[in-house]
Amino acid sequence: MMDFLQEINESRMYRKLGQLEGRSVHYVAEQLFEHLLALQILCNEDRSLASGYATWIMKQTQFDGFRNSQPDLYNLIVLVLRQDQYNHVLETDPAIGIPELRLRRNLREIARGDFNNNDFSYMMLMMQRRFDQLPGLLVQLRRQVSDWKNLSPGDRKTAIRRLLNQMRTRGMQSDFYRHLSQLL
Repeated sequence: MMDFLQEINESRMYRKLGQLEGRSVHYVAEQLFEHLLALQILCNEDRSLASGYATWIMKQTQFDGFRNSQPDLYNLIVLVLRQDQYNHVLETDPAIGIPELRLRRNLREIARGDFNNNDFSYMMLMMQRRFDQLPGLLVQLRRQVSDWKNLSPGDRKTAIRRLLNQMRTRGMQSDFYRHLSQLL
């Protein structure tokens, strides 16, 4: 477990809040959506790794502030969930939001080693409706990942590659990028 935590610390996207200065919450929401899709894929492919990740996130269940000690997914959730606290850094949009209780429930289940792909997929659909500027590729990937067990191994690899390409467009990859790459 210690190697896992050290590995995440080394691959952090945002070590400082200032790295997001001038960005909009739509940009952050898109990254959050990508990360949650990556977590959903990891839950389907490597449940123990996903469980460790969710356990670490759920140590700070209040999502009350950006923390250098937390993984990128945690910080992306905080930035979207508590965007009023970060209006000095981000352009905010009150229409952007997260189904917080459902997200917490899903993260708790993943941390326990359980995972309900249908419930997670419904949460992703709810987020898609609130994140109005998502690229079509992410919407399509959400549909594919929601039916993961029925995808062929080739289709699964294609979905992972497409998500990796989407994540790569920013030039910054988090720890999820490396873990998804290893699934290919």
